[in-house]
Amino acid sequence: MLISLFLLYEHFTPSASKFCTFGNNFDCGIVNKSPYANVDGLSYLLTIDLGLNLPIVDLAGINWFFDLMTSNAFLGLLTLIFMGLLFDSYFKKKDFFFIKKKATIVWLRYITLFGVFYGGYLFLVQHFILKTYCIFCIALDVVLLTLFILTWRLKK
Repeated sequence: MLISLFLLYEHFTPSASKFCTFGNNFDCGIVNKSPYANVDGLSYLLTIDLGLNLPIVDLAGINWFFDLMTSNAFLGLLTLIFMGLLFDSYFKKKDFFFIKKKATIVWLRYITLFGVFYGGYLFLVQHFILKTYCIFCIALDVVLLTLFILTWRLKK
């Protein structure tokens, strides 16, 4: 969660910090200030990078609230908080709101599966389009991959 908080801070600072800039190949500022730092980035990828005839969705450009709500870092933070609460209910063997205790592990597994795929998509964007990497984004991908492995090893 701390990594997501830092990425959220990095996303909203007026200028990129030099804290995680290591030459041309590792620059969190470029990654976190790119159009791909929001969920809207998928629209940008399909329309601009792949040339599909689709309208560009730019919810983040409306105002700071929509930028926050569509920020990958903020959504990642909310997801990690939700997963923490799900893990808590799993180990306490109780329901979590509308999720029955037997379904908790299924929710955890599929949330982490989605997280690994989305993190993989963002890594490919860094590699092929931005041509620079965010060390903290990669660290978050490692955390998601670890959570994915752990949740799939838990018993139902």
